[in-house]
Amino acid sequence: MDNYIGVQLDGRYELLEQIGAGGMADIYKADDIAENRTVAVKILKNEFAGSEDFLRRFRNESKAIALLSHPNIVKIFDVGFTESVQFIVMEYIDGITLTEYIEKQGVLKWREALGFVQQILRALQHAHDRGIVHRDIKSQNVMLLRDGTIKVMDFGIARFNREIDKTISEKAIGSVHYISPEQARGDITDEKSDLYSVGVMLYEMLTGVKPFDGEDPLAIALMHTNKIPKRPAEINASIPEGLEEITLRAMQKEPAKRYQTAGEMVSDLKEFERNPSIVFEYKYFSTDGKTKFFDKVGKAVPPPGSPSARAPVAPENAPYDDDDEYDEDYDDDEVVERRSPLLPILFAVASVFVILTAWLIYMIVGSVVEPEEPDLPPGRDKMPGLINMDYMVAVDTYTWLTFEPTSEFSTVYAKGVIMTQDVAEGRSIKANTTVKVTVSLGPNIVYIDDYLKNGPLHMDDVCKLVEGQSLVPKVKYAFDDDVKKEYVIKTEPGPGTEMEAGDNVTVWVSQGKFDDGFTNVPDLVNVGIITARGTAQEYRITLKESYEPSDDDKKGKIVRQSIDPTTRVENWTEVEVWVGEGEAEEREAEISFKITGDWTGEYEFKYYTDGERVDSKTYDVGIKKEFVWQIKNGGVHTYSIRIKCLATGLEGLYATFEYDFTTDPPSYEILERNTKIMREISTPPEESTTEPPTTEPPETTEPPETTKPPKTTEPPETAEPPETEQDD
Repeated sequence: MDNYIGVQLDGRYELLEQIGAGGMADIYKADDIAENRTVAVKILKNEFAGSEDFLRRFRNESKAIALLSHPNIVKIFDVGFTESVQFIVMEYIDGITLTEYIEKQGVLKWREALGFVQQILRALQHAHDRGIVHRDIKSQNVMLLRDGTIKVMDFGIARFNREIDKTISEKAIGSVHYISPEQARGDITDEKSDLYSVGVMLYEMLTGVKPFDGEDPLAIALMHTNKIPKRPAEINASIPEGLEEITLRAMQKEPAKRYQTAGEMVSDLKEFERNPSIVFEYKYFSTDGKTKFFDKVGKAVPPPGSPSARAPVAPENAPYDDDDEYDEDYDDDEVVERRSPLLPILFAVASVFVILTAWLIYMIVGSVVEPEEPDLPPGRDKMPGLINMDYMVAVDTYTWLTFEPTSEFSTVYAKGVIMTQDVAEGRSIKANTTVKVTVSLGPNIVYIDDYLKNGPLHMDDVCKLVEGQSLVPKVKYAFDDDVKKEYVIKTEPGPGTEMEAGDNVTVWVSQGKFDDGFTNVPDLVNVGIITARGTAQEYRITLKESYEPSDDDKKGKIVRQSIDPTTRVENWTEVEVWVGEGEAEEREAEISFKITGDWTGEYEFKYYTDGERVDSKTYDVGIKKEFVWQIKNGGVHTYSIRIKCLATGLEGLYATFEYDFTTDPPSYEILERNTKIMREISTPPEESTTEPPTTEPPETTEPPETTKPPKTTEPPETAEPPETEQDD
């Protein structure tokens, strides 16, 4: 029996049944007693709970994810961390995963797939705009509701899973099917990695199969990096060409050749939805085992016989034939039963009549006009098509032309092949006309120099040498006891390796001797505060956040920091950062709460803004049970409420909130709360089982030591904290 069933977490989440399990966590259906709603609770497995570094980073990421508020993203309500259990409370979804739906349907109709993918992309765009990359987009992480609504879940969770175990193992096989090439190589990932995974999901929905599959996860990952997938239309011929082009563009190996944003991909899907016969002219074909990409309105002509040489495309205004979209509800038998027996006879008679009429017209017209190609004027000829011809063959064949060649490197055309001509094919020209052609030099092959043959060089010098060979340096850092800081340890690939111009060369730079317990302060200026929190965890520093007015374009970004970037400091040194608020606009909000139970007598309610006492009022809680504190401010501020029992003289902190007035309506989060406050302060000292709090609060409320919790993403119009409860 599951040890967690029946357990009540944090005094409010009662676990009812296990509804899912994954590599990192188990998921339970639970009752949220305080809010009287059903929720899902994800509990981390013990092997992850043992790592303090992991928990610190996981807590930070989880709270950042909770800021997301979108109809296509599963909401996170709460995050809890105790010595024995770490959990996330999120929206309960009564549905199935997209994986289960695809397995049930086999192949989805493209219109249905289009609707699902656009919802996923809108969710990703919302996250990407806030600096959050999912990194584990797959059909198992997409929930489908009964009404067709899509919900994306597990934002950011897989990131930590990968960083704990870099090895691709059997546990990772679910994700490997959707992994981007750069992710498989261990390179830096960004929003475009999520879009690659969306392309794989779209491929799977349209064809019923994954682009790359097998028993070995490592082999599948390698396929994503260097193998070209089979065209979707080769598997399912009913897929329109425009939709196939969108799918393959999203799945390009090089991130720069994919869609750059989720919104850009949605735009193409919308355009296709309006006109399913559209062809974007994103062409893909294989040359020497590499995928080639052309932008809209083909900027180059593919070699003869390439897979992109497809059947003629219907004009944009041609009506779309939807017959390829099979309809299970269509019944041919019913049509046959209703068909009149005279129809075949009438059809045959009409066909014979049409054929005879056409033959008669042809004979009459043919006897009068004999079509023939008009003769060209003397001394003129038609311009031949030279593209894709070998240059020397063209010169020997068309001796009546004068060639003026120029050369360019190309990964599309073989060396010596003509790529362009300035006189259009079929044009009437004079003999000895000069035609300018561009001849391919083939790929721009570069052999990597031995940059360190005379000893270690500074990273700047090596990067310049790499760029001088038309290659792109990609800097990575490592500790090294023999190479001093900022000098290059090695480059990869090594000297003599054959590369193409524009390829990346990894430059490994020394961070000096390994010095445990110290870290370099990152440059956080102009970085969004949410992203900065994650960066702070990675660099092992503690952020102290302050806010100040700024220009609107700096709103939500760090304007300055207390310690200069690259400064080496002890781990978890506090670095104060000032976050821009934009031009602070005042907004109104209210904090409302209730006192439940049979408490009577007079109590003093003390109100604090940013640690300073701003008001106090005395009430008989036996008469007045509901309280409202009207607040108005701009920027981000902290509000606290302390309650004092006049009969006992005891007082304590009821709750502390942080309100963000930069949002409309203002959003808030609960930093601290004490649901037992009435019992604690109403019990005389000799009967109290807990130490009474300080009777007078300090002038400045100390901020919590943990990273700032997430703001409630969809606050009600009246922000009502949980009601206090009577212990009795």
